[in-house]
Amino acid sequence: MSKKLISLLFSVVFLAACQSHPVSQDQAEPVFAPETSTAEAASTSAEPESASIPEVTADDSESVPQNVLTPAQQLTQSLIKKGRQAMLADRLLTPAEDNANLYFQAALGRDPGNFEATQGIAQIVEIYTDWAWQKAQARQYRQAEKYLDSARSVNAQDPLIVEMNSRIQDLKLKRQQQAEQAKQNRAKAQQNTGNGSSSESQTEPSAAQQDGVFTLPKDLFTLSEEEIVVKIQPIINAVAATQSRLEINWPNDKQARLIYQIINSRVTDFRVRAMIFHRARYNVVLQQD
Repeated sequence: MSKKLISLLFSVVFLAACQSHPVSQDQAEPVFAPETSTAEAASTSAEPESASIPEVTADDSESVPQNVLTPAQQLTQSLIKKGRQAMLADRLLTPAEDNANLYFQAALGRDPGNFEATQGIAQIVEIYTDWAWQKAQARQYRQAEKYLDSARSVNAQDPLIVEMNSRIQDLKLKRQQQAEQAKQNRAKAQQNTGNGSSSESQTEPSAAQQDGVFTLPKDLFTLSEEEIVVKIQPIINAVAATQSRLEINWPNDKQARLIYQIINSRVTDFRVRAMIFHRARYNVVLQQD
C-alpha cells in the first residue's frame, strides 16, 4: 500500500508542477510564413507601378492622325506636278491643252491661295520678262513687247511686268539720246576738219566717217594719249549709239588691240564686240547686225 500511495502522490505532484509552468504556443511550435506569401506581397506592391504604364493596342495605333491627302488635294498636287514638268520643257503658254500656265491656273482655281501654284505662275512671268529684256538689249523691241504681253496674259497684276516695261523704255530713251549726241559730235568733228589747215590734216587727221567706216591716221600712236582718245572718240560715240560690232583693220596687232581696249573701256553699257584684221587700211568699220 505504501508504494502505491507514494506513486500516486508523485504523479499528483508532477501534474501540479506542469500546470504551474505552461509552455507558450509560440515557443512550443514556431510558425513559418509560407514562401508564396513573400512573392505575392512583392507582386502586390509592384502592381501600382506596372499599372501606370499604358498598354498600346492595335486600336490605339489606328487612332493616331496621319497626313493623308483627300482626293481633291491629290488632284491639285497632280496639276502642280504637271505644271512643273511643262515649265521645264518650256511649254509655258503653248500648246493650249498642255502648258504650265494652264496647269498652275487650274490648281489655283481648285485651291485659291495655293503657294506652289502661285509660285509657278510668278516664275512664268519672270521668264517672259527676262526674255523681253534680252530682246530689248538686242534692239528687238517688238519681240520684247510680245514677251511682255505674254507675261501680262499670265498675271497682269504682277509688278515685275511694270518694272521691266519701264526699264526697257528707259533703255530706248537712253539710246536715242546717245544717238543724238553722236550725231552732234560727228557734225562738230566734220566742221573742225573743214576749218583745219591742210598741214594739220596731214599730220593729225580726224577719224572721218563714210558709210560706217572711220579712217584713222597712220601715225596715230605717235600722238599723246589724250590726242589718241580725241581721234577715236567719234568711233566710241557711234558704237555706244548703235551697239554695232567692229572690224578693226590695222597692220600692227598690238596697236589694233589697243584701239579696241580704248573703245571698249569707254563704252560702259555693254561689251563691245570686235574682230581684228591685219590689214594696212588704218580704219574701223561698224558692222550692222
